[in-house]
Amino acid sequence: MKINLLLSFLFVYSFSKAQTNVDLKNFINENHVAICSVQKNMLRENNTNYASSFKEILKNQEAAVKLYGSDNESSSYFASIVRKECLNFLKAHTQSNLDYLEITSSEKLFIKESKKHYSIVLSVSEIKAIDKQDVMNTQNLNSPSLTIQ
Repeated sequence: MKINLLLSFLFVYSFSKAQTNVDLKNFINENHVAICSVQKNMLRENNTNYASSFKEILKNQEAAVKLYGSDNESSSYFASIVRKECLNFLKAHTQSNLDYLEITSSEKLFIKESKKHYSIVLSVSEIKAIDKQDVMNTQNLNSPSLTIQ
């Protein structure tokens, strides 16, 4: 009887854990849409004033992708920073409906707080590569790893 109860618990726990991982992966990958939207608005406005902040977004996104699977709590933290920063920019620079980018209640359940900074996660060469990018070139969003395959 106890074994059946234990097996049932383990099954439910592993299923919920797997679902959380899938949700986090989707959340991180949806950030790519938000990042591309920010870049499009920067291009449309020919606004390079936001370039350094945009590079910070890219660094946080790359940290979220890099930590996915090994430290999901920190990964979710970096991903939430990306989404919030993108939303702040887009709300200030576009009249479009941004409901699809808002953090949903189910996504809020797996977002954790962290004291980590992307500089702990990314190597010096990864940070320099992002700093050197021309953020006004749409092809450059393909160079860092911004999504999880």
